[in-house]
Amino acid sequence: MKLLHTADIHLGAKTYGRRDPDTGLNTRLLDVRQSFEALVQRALEAEIDAFVFSGDAYHTADPTPTQQKIFAECLQPLADADIPLILIVGNHDHPVTYGRASSLDIFEYVDGDVYCYRKPASSVQVIDTKSGPLQLIPLPWPIRSQIVTKEEYRSMTPEELRQFIEEKYVNYVQRRVDDVKNEVVVERANGVEHQLSTDVPTVLAGHVTLQGAELAGSERTTLIASEPKFTVGQLAVPPIDYVALGHVHHAQDRNPDGHPPVVYSGSIERVTFNERDEKKGFYLVDIEPDADPRTTITFEETPARPFVALQVDARDAEEPTGHILQAIESATVADAIVRVRYHVEEEQIPLVEQGRIREALSDADTIAAIERTVDPTGRKRRTVVTRESDLEDAVRQYVRQHEELEGIEDDLVEAALELEAEREAERRET
Repeated sequence: MKLLHTADIHLGAKTYGRRDPDTGLNTRLLDVRQSFEALVQRALEAEIDAFVFSGDAYHTADPTPTQQKIFAECLQPLADADIPLILIVGNHDHPVTYGRASSLDIFEYVDGDVYCYRKPASSVQVIDTKSGPLQLIPLPWPIRSQIVTKEEYRSMTPEELRQFIEEKYVNYVQRRVDDVKNEVVVERANGVEHQLSTDVPTVLAGHVTLQGAELAGSERTTLIASEPKFTVGQLAVPPIDYVALGHVHHAQDRNPDGHPPVVYSGSIERVTFNERDEKKGFYLVDIEPDADPRTTITFEETPARPFVALQVDARDAEEPTGHILQAIESATVADAIVRVRYHVEEEQIPLVEQGRIREALSDADTIAAIERTVDPTGRKRRTVVTRESDLEDAVRQYVRQHEELEGIEDDLVEAALELEAEREAERRET
């Protein structure tokens, strides 16, 4: 049985985007669509049996009609090919308010073989594919607002609630695994009964956090730290053949030396410069019950937009502009989102020709920033950062006044500039 596993598409992320003159859409939205379409085309070429999406279709829980339309259009070729679509609701898909529909619920009502899960199912789900039945254990993002609606849980502290969710999910997985081992009879969506079996491919698809997972450059450790966490051993329970995870944006197999593979597919597009060296893509999964090992996986890349960050020290250069241009020429900036940071002496400022730098970047998709750091003339040096806006300078000055922030200065600057870029993109669209 062949599967395609993906997650964390995040349609609607606009950082470093601009309005495309031909479509009127944000260019980052178009980048995500291009990678999504390439993924779907590869799924069709590979003749997969089922499409497994492990959460976070959109960047927010309230996607625009345009974003929903793009997601549906990208999935349509799979539905037309009668490929079952398994959609797990992630934290970005689910509204905070209890009772509201998730942004994926609508797909239960569209044409095609669609299975959408916003909470753990009461039994192992059986999905018919052209290669036979697939046994699915869905593990969507745990919704705290649903839990605290019950009186007995409202007095729990955040730490108690986190531990409660972890215990509840681990017990749920173990119960579903025991059902498979005991060959329990369950009812399919069409009402036909199915006897569970260890000989049938079994997949756990979830949107959760694993202990020790390697985060992508754009992800915030502080946010992940407060979430319920699980160990590989709690999810990689035989006879599960594959654990398809979403939520962490860095593609990885957390059980490389064991079976089954416990895999984060990662995101399909880069979001920030912190992810510039990360490969983006998805996994093709092949489960053969008679093979050893039963499951093999292959990571395939999407045509994700490249990010190029250039750091140039031109303080000793007689012609600082030429020195900066050489660095640009040595990089592959065509069709990339590019950021240039250069360091000069105060007396070199008039020698730096911004126009020539921008001209050298004309083949780039987007110039995210051209920033300079200046060393003033004088025996005792201090660093002064300037930019067309004063945001970076303000952040760095703030950090210098708070010694406890010194170790994360660059991360804070990066986050501030990303927010500024996103706000600018939104301003251009309004």
